[in-house]
Amino acid sequence: MLKDYQNKAELIIDWERALEVILKLIEEAELTIKIRMYMWRDDESGRLIINSLNQKIKSCPNIKIYIEKDAFWTTVYNFQKFISIWRLWWDIFNTKIWMEFISNEKNVFFKNIWTWSFFLFKYIKENNHSKVYLFDENTSSSKMLIGWMNISDEYLTPQNKLEPSKWGWHDYMVLITWELSKNIYSHEFKKHKRFFARKWKEWMSILMNIKSNQLIRKELIREFYRARKNIIIEHWYLTDNIIIRKLKKISQKWVKVQIIMPDESDGVYHANMHSIYKLLKPSLINKREQDMEIYLYKGMIHAKVILIDEYTTIIGSANLTNWSFDILNETNAVFRQKNGITKDLLKQLRLDIKNCTRITLWNIPKYNRWIAWLQKIFI
Repeated sequence: MLKDYQNKAELIIDWERALEVILKLIEEAELTIKIRMYMWRDDESGRLIINSLNQKIKSCPNIKIYIEKDAFWTTVYNFQKFISIWRLWWDIFNTKIWMEFISNEKNVFFKNIWTWSFFLFKYIKENNHSKVYLFDENTSSSKMLIGWMNISDEYLTPQNKLEPSKWGWHDYMVLITWELSKNIYSHEFKKHKRFFARKWKEWMSILMNIKSNQLIRKELIREFYRARKNIIIEHWYLTDNIIIRKLKKISQKWVKVQIIMPDESDGVYHANMHSIYKLLKPSLINKREQDMEIYLYKGMIHAKVILIDEYTTIIGSANLTNWSFDILNETNAVFRQKNGITKDLLKQLRLDIKNCTRITLWNIPKYNRWIAWLQKIFI
């Protein structure tokens, strides 16, 4: 039976393919389209999806489109737009094309996710980092896209060597074909639990931290301790001290730990390099040798994937940072299978390692510890 399930989930690699899939799913939808997004840029990709949704309304007048958008980063990017005199990118949500789109109140239902307070704390606390698409929810033809790609050309454009942290981002999504749970999407979860872990089948689970409280961190650590042979991590950010300590400890127990991080990253370079130092430096208490390999990918990685024993795949929006574990709302998926997604991801990770430089304690790129400390506060 598990063999039949393996074709129910497909690994989507990079934005070129992801954009094709999104547009195709919009075209095929019959009843509902639901999108929860963190950043939606006013660029070619962002406008292409809006135009596709508009076309869907014309061809299917009864379609219902629900969009939930994290409001905090809309505010941040619009502020950047003004102070840079329109030179920096911004979200699409104050543009003419967007206003015309949501004016169709019969078909389009839009919600900004945020709660205001004087010191912005609750504003940030409601910050939702998830990227989820759900088509024809609760039907036999239901499809779900889950991952960590925002809607933006920065994933699509081939890497510009002059600006390696801005273009050509390497990333993943997963397409799940299944009769999905009615309430898998939306902030309705807030009425029920602080944490949601839904076991659909033996081969797949969905994790959501609705009010955070560190529970995704606990789930990841639980999975790490189940490892018997190896753990491969490909992540954009890795700065959480608890995760770093656990990985060091596990690597001293005959489990091989391989970590792939970008050699360029927007705003977190110093924090990432300091994390590499902490991962590789010898322990003063436990003198047992670590089986730890660190690789720097030649380019920009926005991925958040973990592969354990070539069997368990964990993918989603959560970074390995304090903010993702303690503040932001996140959505992750866990797959347990030897083939299908796991096999495809393992193949891609092996290719990525070939495009990496192996880092040891003696060749860590130069960085500033004070800047690393400052960067860690904001991620």
